Amino acid sequence: MTADILLRLQDLAQGADKDQAAFAEAENHLDWHGLLRRVSGAAEILARYPDPIGLLAPSSIEWLVADLAGWAAGRTIVPLPHFFSDAQLEHIVRDAGIKTIMADASQRDRLAGSGIPRIALPKAEAAAQLPAMQGRRIVYTSGSTGNPKGAVLGPEQIRSTCAAVMQAMQAGAADRHLAVLPYSLLLEAICGIYLPILAGGHCTIAPHIAAASGPDIATLLGEAVAQHRPSTLVLVPQLLQAWVMVASVGRVEIPNSLRFVATGGAAVPDSLAERAWQLGIPVHEGYGLTECGSVVAVNRPGLRRAGTVGQPLPGYDVRIAPDGEIVVRSDSVAEAYLNRTDGPTAGIWHTGDIGRFDADGYLQVDGRKDNLIVTGNGRNISPEWVETMLLADPRIARAVVLRAADGHVAALLEPSLLGAAWAKAVSPAGLRRVVDAALTAAPRYAVPRHLALLGPGELASRQLLTPNGKPRRQDIAAAFADQFHNPDDVETRHAFL
Repeated sequence: MTADILLRLQDLAQGADKDQAAFAEAENHLDWHGLLRRVSGAAEILARYPDPIGLLAPSSIEWLVADLAGWAAGRTIVPLPHFFSDAQLEHIVRDAGIKTIMADASQRDRLAGSGIPRIALPKAEAAAQLPAMQGRRIVYTSGSTGNPKGAVLGPEQIRSTCAAVMQAMQAGAADRHLAVLPYSLLLEAICGIYLPILAGGHCTIAPHIAAASGPDIATLLGEAVAQHRPSTLVLVPQLLQAWVMVASVGRVEIPNSLRFVATGGAAVPDSLAERAWQLGIPVHEGYGLTECGSVVAVNRPGLRRAGTVGQPLPGYDVRIAPDGEIVVRSDSVAEAYLNRTDGPTAGIWHTGDIGRFDADGYLQVDGRKDNLIVTGNGRNISPEWVETMLLADPRIARAVVLRAADGHVAALLEPSLLGAAWAKAVSPAGLRRVVDAALTAAPRYAVPRHLALLGPGELASRQLLTPNGKPRRQDIAAAFADQFHNPDDVETRHAFL
């Protein structure tokens, strides 16, 4: 079996199963032969336009056709995440020097003032042969500070990542993937486009789930899984938590078709993962970065170890530097950052994450080096470590731990759907008991002295999260500085704003 996505698509389209369903979105379905014709036709169109080309749309069959056509036409495609702010998109357009923007109807009016020519997502068909993958992708990360950085990925990086992830997931033709996350996220493009092609499987695209918010998102996810009965899907921890909540109260069915549910982007509390397994959700925690092709390590079917992100993927040399930083060497590491000198070099990426291996080679990730808190008495604390313990309480949907101006540790908490009523009624002393109970395994110096209970979704509404849902820690610290000013104050503040 070829490791090149386009050549594999051509084999499928010319084989005995060419009329087999490949991708589905609502009432829109494509078999392998139809997909080949769509990609060939779109490649002929994209070949007329200069590099680079932006791709601005929610996930759809048209999105994946445009993405594959870019590889076939040898074009540099720059995914423009539709959930990014206009300011972030404007930065990407300038930084990448985008000459043309492909956009669907829902995004047509965005970046209207840029003066860059627009084209619709191409829908032509042709019977041309496909070449091996050529061109490249520039995938922008949404860091917690500063403007997004563009990681440059060529065919070799994508092929290497796909081969390693496919082996770890044990992906095969019988797999049915449900694409919940946006295709502009590299991880979902790999699991929801490239792997189904390489394995000869099937993918159903469900963009309405990522577009939802509040209590609807949990029900929509649970209903989609029950309806389509996938074998694989990829989730962020917040989606997993919401799904577990609605499943725990019997609102949705967990089908027995599931065999591999990958989670990434943030740590998954052990109690949440354990409850998911009890419900029949086979959670496999993983770890990765866009700069490393999106996946570095993942728990495998039958080889999962709770509390870790699994072992490194095949072909990845992952080491821990003397200061605890995770360093990755692999063919999957990005070529560089676009227009910057601080990116990956020679297939090596210093991740900025702190981690350690256990005796059997399972990786544990403790947090970001840059986020390390040094308290007034000189103790070092990884905020992500404390946050993960707090999130083990199902009433808490989000926790942000930071250093207060007085040198003590502070925590801002948002209630989950399950905890909404509790949050409105809880007293300061009651919240203190909840936090202390969640942190019984933490040393006293790591237990937040200051607490603030926010309204549901408060950080997002105040634009204090990245588009990927990670906290903008510096901005949060500045926004709530006056909440934590008294070194003798151990009372809880409610901040329903």
